[in-house]
Amino acid sequence: MVRLITQQGQLIDWNEEKTHPFPDNLVFLDLLNPSRTEELDAEKWLEYQLPTREEMQEIEESSRLYSEKGALYMTAWIPVGLDTPDPDTTPISFVLAPDCLTTVRYADPLAFRALADQVKRQCKMPISSDAVFLLLCELIIGRIADALQNVEGDLKRINREIFVVNPSKASTTVERDLAEVIKLLGRRSALVANLRESLVSISRILQFFLNNGASWMSGALAAQFRSVMRDVKSLDDYTNQQTQEMTFLLESTLGLINIQQNQIIKIFTIASVLFMPPTLIASIYGMNLHIPEAKFEYAYPMVIILLIISAVIPIVFFKRKKLL
Repeated sequence: MVRLITQQGQLIDWNEEKTHPFPDNLVFLDLLNPSRTEELDAEKWLEYQLPTREEMQEIEESSRLYSEKGALYMTAWIPVGLDTPDPDTTPISFVLAPDCLTTVRYADPLAFRALADQVKRQCKMPISSDAVFLLLCELIIGRIADALQNVEGDLKRINREIFVVNPSKASTTVERDLAEVIKLLGRRSALVANLRESLVSISRILQFFLNNGASWMSGALAAQFRSVMRDVKSLDDYTNQQTQEMTFLLESTLGLINIQQNQIIKIFTIASVLFMPPTLIASIYGMNLHIPEAKFEYAYPMVIILLIISAVIPIVFFKRKKLL
């Protein structure tokens, strides 16, 4: 799919075969899952090459940030599917020239849909390529900030749950709840790692743009770009804080699970000690030998009473020591 935005803020979606060339007043050319024909049409109008899907996957900085024929080629990892159970990141290439911003992507992050919605609502739209690039960066960073706020809400809820364990619950129920906490922490840790990766890549492309696009960038936008850079830095620091918090919660959860398991072992240990005296007496009188006490008429009930007393005494002892 090809989506266009003109200098007048007009949004054009070309989902069918193109029978006419691109308009001359474009400031934004968005290629979503482009076909080879669409790529060739875009390259013919732009008069420079676009990165392929394989090139977008490269991890070397020289393959992600470079300049060619007056255009800045920048590839960043952008979060996608943050509202789904399986969020991920996807590489998106920004090819920024003085007259037009071109994006090549194979996923549909919310920021791009939000940009289209603003145009459809006929909001005030920027009329230059660098202004569109700034708006996209702001929308992406705002989306990341919302996701980090949701993670912080989950961490606060987990903090309340693991440190206010209901003692009336059975130990197996508590362990099951704590196991779910570990799974949730694992998912949130992976999400924060992906968001941090996105923030690092966005910071790099912004710095690359400020270093190489200053000659034709609008002077009024320079301060806004620096503000966005500060936002990225603050969010990156925030991810570090959340990572430390999740590490603490994970260690605390594992410690609580260990305490619960030790409590179970303690119960079995005490139970075995309680039954040791009765077991000893029963073993003695259960031997197939001549026992003098067996001649007495009340030998059987006396042994039963002795077994009960030998079981009660350890219970009373452990109760006084507050071990039960």
